Amino acid sequence: MQQYKMLLLSVILVLCTLAVPKAAAESVPPQDEVKTPAAAELHFPDGSTHNTDEMQLYLPGLVHADARAVAELLKQMPALELIDLGTDGAWTESGRAELNAQTASVKRPEAATRDLDWADLRLLQEAAPQAELVYRFVLFGRYFTTLDEEMDLNHSPMNDNGREIREILPLMRHCRRLDMDSCGVPSVTMALIRDEYPEMEVIWRIWFADDMFTMRTDSERLWCANHYPNMTDNCTQELKYLTKLRLLDLGHNLDLHDWNFIRYMPDLEVLIITASGWNTLAMLENCTKLEYLEILPAGHIELDLHPLAGLQNLEHLNMCGMGKTTGWEVLLGMPKLKRLWIGAGTAQYFPEGAMEQILEAHPDTQIIYKEESSAVGYWRHNPDGSVPERYTLLRQQFEYDRWPEVAPYPYNDPKYYPSWGR
Repeated sequence: MQQYKMLLLSVILVLCTLAVPKAAAESVPPQDEVKTPAAAELHFPDGSTHNTDEMQLYLPGLVHADARAVAELLKQMPALELIDLGTDGAWTESGRAELNAQTASVKRPEAATRDLDWADLRLLQEAAPQAELVYRFVLFGRYFTTLDEEMDLNHSPMNDNGREIREILPLMRHCRRLDMDSCGVPSVTMALIRDEYPEMEVIWRIWFADDMFTMRTDSERLWCANHYPNMTDNCTQELKYLTKLRLLDLGHNLDLHDWNFIRYMPDLEVLIITASGWNTLAMLENCTKLEYLEILPAGHIELDLHPLAGLQNLEHLNMCGMGKTTGWEVLLGMPKLKRLWIGAGTAQYFPEGAMEQILEAHPDTQIIYKEESSAVGYWRHNPDGSVPERYTLLRQQFEYDRWPEVAPYPYNDPKYYPSWGR
């Protein structure tokens, strides 16, 4: 009897064990039957009602007084992909099509009629960062939308040190080009804008040489040689904003001694600073794209060549006329050299055996070191009277034969026009 009771108890325990998970399973609905919470209704200040799961929102009547309340509501709409705020009241499709850069400064549309400010728009965008915020507006007489990839504001006078444009740019998430040529905003501020938006090409106009010369910061070439009396340290500091320069000829500027602006020109491929007032090459350390370099000093100077160590792309180097020169070893590490003009005046300061090492490192390079030379002679004309291919290209690159039409005078720049000329 005792064994029968023990067997019966065991059967009951097994049945209880099997029954518990089955009951638990029956209490949990299948996965595909789990329902997401129903979308809640949100009541907006304008009286409209929207669901929290909506993907698009059209709020053309939003005003400043309601912006903060709407921002809080937007935070509850994670599915939002588009927020359309309409226009500022002055914006029209026809006006955007007809107004251009040449007429915008003198033919302005009526002022905006809505009281939304840029801080309101930024607040809304921050509340729903995943959404595309669309707004159509007029700025300094030009028509824009927050979807634009370019903002052309050239020759739009501004007297706020760029304050308004800096308030707007956080909303221009697609903009990749900002043209503020001749807007009156100083270069220091424009450089800050450029640093804040490295993915955007920011363009403005600089003036130098006592405002004799002018260039846009997207320029790639500058030829301003031949000892201009206005090319002094006090009149050339704006050159550092020409960060896109590829070709630079500032030879024969004896009164120019501070050349640190070249440090801001990493894309330089051709540089000519022959017979100018420099006494160091430290400013060339970042110019690793240089292919052509003329650095003949105005007089014999003691010079360290170590700043040239990173110039691995040099093909043409003329460094004749130096005084005591150290760091000659960097010449061994320039694998692409085709022409190397050292000159006897410079080579005499090299230690014994240095020239032999240079010749061994560059067996296919045309090297001048037994006689003195300059930036003319065989540098520009072959022994047979023909013109070297590289010098022919150089003349084409700088358009030397079109002087003074290519000089950086204001009247030579088709993208510059004074206010009285509009």
